[in-house]
Formats: sequence, C-alpha cells, structure tokens
Amino acid sequence: MAKRPMQDVVAGLSTISDKIRSLLREGYLRTDIAKFLDIRYQHVRKVAVDAGIEDGRKRGIVVLPPEEATPAIRESVAIDFLVDAGFVRLGKWIAREDGIGLSEPVSKHPGVYAFIIEDRIMYVGVSRRGFRQRMYNYQRGYHRQRTSHRINLIIAEQVRAGIVVEIYGATPPALEWNGLPVNAAAGLEAGLIELIQPPWNKMGVESSI
Repeated sequence: MAKRPMQDVVAGLSTISDKIRSLLREGYLRTDIAKFLDIRYQHVRKVAVDAGIEDGRKRGIVVLPPEEATPAIRESVAIDFLVDAGFVRLGKWIAREDGIGLSEPVSKHPGVYAFIIEDRIMYVGVSRRGFRQRMYNYQRGYHRQRTSHRINLIIAEQVRAGIVVEIYGATPPALEWNGLPVNAAAGLEAGLIELIQPPWNKMGVESSI
C-alpha cells in the first residue's frame, strides 16, 4: 500500500512527537522523518523507542536508483544511525602503563568497526581477520604498519587526556552479485567513509588487516 504524503500525515497534529509517531506508523524511515521535520535523528529515535515503534529503520540490502544519492550524516547523529543499522558496542580503549589496551576482549569475527568519541564517529575501518586481531595491531602500534601506528598515537593521546574512545562493530553477511562474491564489509567501510568523512581517516579507505 502506498504511503500518504508526509504533509498529509502530519496535517492537524500540533506536537513534533505526534508527527513523528504518525510518520513512523505510516511507514516512513527515521532518517527521512528527521529531514522532513528538520530535527535531530536522536529525537526521532527517542520518540520511536519510547513508543515501542520498531519500524523506520533501514535494514538489509537496498538497491537505490542511480540518481538517488544517500544524504550525508550529520556528526551529531552518526552513532545512533549506526546502532539502528545493527552496529553494537564492542568495548573501549583504556590507558595502560605501556600504552593503550582494551576494556574487555572483543569479538574474533571480521567486519567493519568504528571508533567513537561522545557519539561522534572518528574512524571507520574493516578487518578481514577479525576485530580482535585488528585491535591488537592498533594496541601494539608497530611502526612498520603505518595506519596502526598513526591511530595508536591518536588513541593514546585521547585516553591519556581522559577522553573515552568507544569501539563499535558490525559483521555484514556474505553477498553475491550475479553469482559472483561480494565483500560486503569492504563496501560498507568505503560507503561509511564517503558518507561520514571521519576525521581520523586519512586518504579515504586505508589498508586493513
């Protein structure tokens, strides 16, 4: 069934919360509602959660028309956007006498990860050998691994200053296109970097292990 136009759905409603709930029940995505009402994504998400409305999150693979560009994510909504898409918290970086460490062991699964400070996505990467191995490389910060060394220094500076650097991750399913294998994780990493432009990413997608 076709959705009614947004203007018609919210006609006669006086509060933003009522408009959000009505648009969600009509089948609109949270991102589209935030843009239409010119409000923060967190506002839409909170109203949805409080009302117990699970709809409005874009899940799975969606084929977009060639002319349809994905809107940029504002910094203030980035982490909620990823959590709704399926990213989960893996832990955080902590300061240690010999450098940096992890608050807890992270998953061995491969996938896409993000480093977060105060809900803002600072860095996005992909690990083919698993999150645990990739985080270990950052923890050691070997000079011969330029990306690991550079990010190690950045994280160490932050945690020494008392700043919390959280780690989130997601493991996309294996995909294929016309019978050919597709690396969904690598594609997701590239798409997120283009979409968010995380400040710690340098020269776009960097080599990961």
